[in-house]
Amino acid sequence: MRFGLKSLVPLLAVALAGCGASKSDTSVSVSAAVKSGASNLAAVPTGSGTVKLENLYLVVKEVELEKATTGPLGPTGPTGPTGPTGPVASSSDSGDDDLEEIETGPYVIEVAVTDTGLQAAIPSSVVPAGTYEEIEFEIHRVRSTEKLNIQTTKGGVGLDGRSIVLEGTCTAPATGTPPTSPPPTPFAISSTMEVEVEYESPIVIPDGASYNVSLVFDGSTWLAGPDGTTLDPCLGDPGVDARIMANVKASLRAFGDHDRDGEDDEDDDD
Repeated sequence: MRFGLKSLVPLLAVALAGCGASKSDTSVSVSAAVKSGASNLAAVPTGSGTVKLENLYLVVKEVELEKATTGPLGPTGPTGPTGPTGPVASSSDSGDDDLEEIETGPYVIEVAVTDTGLQAAIPSSVVPAGTYEEIEFEIHRVRSTEKLNIQTTKGGVGLDGRSIVLEGTCTAPATGTPPTSPPPTPFAISSTMEVEVEYESPIVIPDGASYNVSLVFDGSTWLAGPDGTTLDPCLGDPGVDARIMANVKASLRAFGDHDRDGEDDEDDDD
C-alpha cells in the first residue's frame, strides 16, 4: 500500500482492462465499515472521562480503478538457477485512458462508527467489465464552490474546507453524593490535509456483474497513542487531534468485495 500525501480528502478510480467491453450491465458500488475495535469505541476511558466515537465523514474527490497491464511482451527476462526465465512485460507506463472512474467527487461518505456492518457509501456507477490491478482514491478538502450530497455533519459541523471529520461525545466522571454523571458533551475533530491513496489489490469485474469495493477501517488504532497511552479527543489539543486523524487515515484499507462480506476477495480465495 502506498501513500502519497497531497492535502486532503478525495477517493477512488477504476481502470479499464478489456477492449470493447460493454458498460451496459456492469456496475461498481462503494461500501464502508469500521471493523476491528468498533464495538469498543462506544465507551473509551480517557484521562478526562469517557469518549464515545459516533460518526466519521470522508470527502472523496475521486474513486478509480486502474486497468491491468496488457499488450505485447518485452525482451526475454533474466535466467538463472534461482531467477525467473522467459519474457517480461513491457515497461511502458499506462496513461489516463487506463483509468475508469467510479465516482467524480466531491462525495461525502458517512460511516456510523459503532455499526460494524457494511454500510452503503457511494451509489453504483457503470464501468467496463475487465481486470483491474489497483484501486486509487483521493480524500480532499471541500471548497465553497463544490456541491455535496451532505453539507453538514449530524453534529452540525459544516464540511466546507474539511476532508475528514470524526464526531463523538465526551462524558466527565461522575461527581456528588450519590455520584451523578454530567450530560455528554459533543466534540468534533477534523483535518484539511489532502491524501491520495493507492491499493495494489487486483480485482476482476465480470461482464454483467454488480461489483462492490469496500473501504474498511481498523477502529482499534484511532485513539492509540505512544507507549500504550490513549489519545483523548476531549482535550481540544491540536497535536492530539492531528495524531488521531493520522491514525484514522492509516487504518483504512480498500479492496474488491464482490460478496459484500467486508473481506478482501483475494483473501477469500486463499
